[in-house]
Amino acid sequence: MKRLCVLILGLSLVLSMALWAGGGQGKSGPAKPTLTWMVSQGWTWPGDEELIKKFKETTGISIDLQVIPAAQHHDLIKARLSSGEGPDIFMVQTNEFLIKTATIDPEKYLLDMSGESWINVMPKSRIPAVSYNNKVYGLMLWYNSPEFVYVYNKTLFNELGITKAPETFAEMDAACKKILDAGIVPIYEYVADGWHHQLPFFQIGPRYEERNPGLYKALNDNTAKFADVADFETVLNQINSFAQKGYYGKYYMSNTGTDQNEAFATRQAAMVVAPSATISQIRSEYPEFKDEMGIILLRFLDNNTFPTNPSGPAIFGSAQTKYPNEVKEFFRFYTRPENLQIKLDGTPEWTNLDVTVPIKQHWTAEEEAFMAGITDRQKNIQAVLQTGTKYTNDQWMEFGADLASMFLGRMTAKEVLQATDERRANIARSQNDPAWK
Repeated sequence: MKRLCVLILGLSLVLSMALWAGGGQGKSGPAKPTLTWMVSQGWTWPGDEELIKKFKETTGISIDLQVIPAAQHHDLIKARLSSGEGPDIFMVQTNEFLIKTATIDPEKYLLDMSGESWINVMPKSRIPAVSYNNKVYGLMLWYNSPEFVYVYNKTLFNELGITKAPETFAEMDAACKKILDAGIVPIYEYVADGWHHQLPFFQIGPRYEERNPGLYKALNDNTAKFADVADFETVLNQINSFAQKGYYGKYYMSNTGTDQNEAFATRQAAMVVAPSATISQIRSEYPEFKDEMGIILLRFLDNNTFPTNPSGPAIFGSAQTKYPNEVKEFFRFYTRPENLQIKLDGTPEWTNLDVTVPIKQHWTAEEEAFMAGITDRQKNIQAVLQTGTKYTNDQWMEFGADLASMFLGRMTAKEVLQATDERRANIARSQNDPAWK
């Protein structure tokens, strides 16, 4: 009997200690939550997945990464937020004008991150894009290399007798004709994804400002409209001429971005419109590809300006989250220098990360050579059009749909611009912009 009592007492003590250690739940504490993170396709890479795994190992908090097709992402985010069921963390394209839109009302939908030490990881030039009414809401981690340019096969160009990189629209047109005559697609373009084919129009924004001083201010003050700008119509017609002449190939309307690098690496296409760091990605994906590559600025309207863009996709915490502390913990984790290095190392499309803390960057020799030839004047004229003007990036996909209609002969360049003005006006009025009253 004495032994039995001792045994019962011992078991009771062990059970009590277990319950105490587990917070009365018989386990090692409350279950950690799973946070949802919604992103558009093409905005996360293996480095992010590695950090999600490391975050769980470090904190016990899981991240459910939900990748949404680019054509659906904006509308789905809007619907989720409007219904009160927003994801815990999400990404949207933003700039200093776009931070408050019909989709994203910072004071209603975003978690206030003001005072977080990681804010200083971002360069000062990027902070306005994630701030509103003197409060910081988001994190923008993006590269600082040339954004969208022509990455071209220099070896192939030389073989075809194009020994000098085109510097004007006429020279680019002539080069494309020679490439097409050789049975090669001059430029791999893809319309099916909905977001890419409009880039050449917007990325040369500094050229429009250079030729029309004060244009950005006039557009933002509503004293000028897109349809009033002759250069806009000229560029749309130049872009359309490339499509109609076959410079984008036969299947550009159904092409997708997933096939871009393969088309380039197998010499099916001589050029791609892509970030300059794509050179590094192609080498990584296709080590057998030995051709020399180079970088050319987009040459529509004889452009020679640099596509400066202090904005881009940014990460936000949702004000609707049930786990604000855990969301903030993820942002702090994500921005540690060692984790920023993982982010960069695991992003094949990037050779650098625009941050203020020291990490090992991976600039390519082609990027360094290209940047050595870029002057401060080329970089400081203005930002790209979608960043420097109001209510422009808000309608990115709609503009792309109109551009596709132009390619098919269903809209003229002027009609594309008129539709853009109409949407800008509707968005401006929804925001009570006094310039549109």
